[in-house]
Amino acid sequence: MPCYSNSKFNNKPIIINSFNITALKNTGSNSIIKTTLITMLAMIWSTGTWAQAVTIPIETANNALVLQADQNKDLKNIYLGKKLDNASEYDHIPGVYNQSVDYTGLLNSAYTSSGSRNLVEPAITVTHADGNQSLDLRYVSHKITKISDDVSLLSVLLKDPVYDLEVELFYRSYYKEDVIEQWSVISHHEKGTVILQKFASANLHLKAESYWLRQYHGDWAKEMQPEEERLTHGIKTLDSKLGTRANLFMPSVFMVSLDKPAGEDEGNVLFGALEWSGNFRVDLEVDNQDNLRIKPF
Repeated sequence: MPCYSNSKFNNKPIIINSFNITALKNTGSNSIIKTTLITMLAMIWSTGTWAQAVTIPIETANNALVLQADQNKDLKNIYLGKKLDNASEYDHIPGVYNQSVDYTGLLNSAYTSSGSRNLVEPAITVTHADGNQSLDLRYVSHKITKISDDVSLLSVLLKDPVYDLEVELFYRSYYKEDVIEQWSVISHHEKGTVILQKFASANLHLKAESYWLRQYHGDWAKEMQPEEERLTHGIKTLDSKLGTRANLFMPSVFMVSLDKPAGEDEGNVLFGALEWSGNFRVDLEVDNQDNLRIKPF
């Protein structure tokens, strides 16, 4: 599906194209290999204030992707990195960072919506059946299903507190392989047509001192020519609108090195690729807190 199409749907779930990442691969002497496979589909519910946060770690043999629903039911990405020995320590992660104030409470949202409190590039923008364009996704519940000794499936339900529109996020983890697969389902029960203006395949959030992007370009018989640059504040976009053979000039793969450019055999890096052969767009945004968000469309 197109990366920036205006899609209409009537009470039917929408599936969004998938996104794969190989995350945080340290090729130094203490080799840490972290692979994260991420997909999408998208949306759903609720408000209110809780007495305490709900922390949801997604762990493999060496990696952890950690979600947390705070007292306001905002679902956030609070950690992506090496798995901690004690899972209870994930609760303390947000407090270890000394950063500027997040005015919105949404900078590290697990799926950033637009039209309400959000001040950065959203993962999803909708027009409701009554013409309103605001969306505020809140945590409702989550469920973990053990598929096998190696595979587990986490589903997290989000919903707007006013409009009957939902997003269900799915995370399937492969423990031995250090792989996490993500997808999302968007559905609604509004009395009319809802228009999806944009919808991302993932909404990753990374913390580091600096970020170095290695992207690729090319043509027939000279594919995958690398270019590297430091990401600065604002949005860097990789995209193709060819419709078919979208990878002809701009492959939908990239690498982000954390803290410094990666060497041939050393560095912390994240590899990303869209599982999609049509139009695509990947936004890499460094925000006012010096954190990086990656949104593939």
